[in-house]
Amino acid sequence: MADTALCPFCESELSPTVKKCKYCGEWVSRECQKCGTPIRGEWAATGVCAACGEQGSPGVPVHSPGGHPPAPTYPVPHKSRPASVLLAMLFGGLGAHKFYLDRPGLGFLYLLFFWTLIPSIAGVVEGIIYMTHTEEEFQERFRQGRI
Repeated sequence: MADTALCPFCESELSPTVKKCKYCGEWVSRECQKCGTPIRGEWAATGVCAACGEQGSPGVPVHSPGGHPPAPTYPVPHKSRPASVLLAMLFGGLGAHKFYLDRPGLGFLYLLFFWTLIPSIAGVVEGIIYMTHTEEEFQERFRQGRI
């Protein structure tokens, strides 16, 4: 479509008049506090006004519509591979490793069927699989609910 703009954060296609991305929730249109020029596209991602060069705080946009600063973003905490291995090996039948890795649906499924011992076997197998991953592979695989 010719009448679309890309979100500078998640690169989703959006209407060119949209101010906030419906996919990632970030503001894609801002106004410079100094000159009032709309800041869009790559300028919105960096927080720099193209017209006057006004710079906001590093990583923080210059100004959000409505006068409210954007919600702060926090780094996604890394999950400990050794902790995941221990939870899978020792408490895998109860789904403890799934809860730890932000997969509560699977955790409840393990809890539901713990009496069959199948989740216990699966937990031991998953613990071995977690041990075979490098730290980078593990973090990539289990970052923010992605498996």
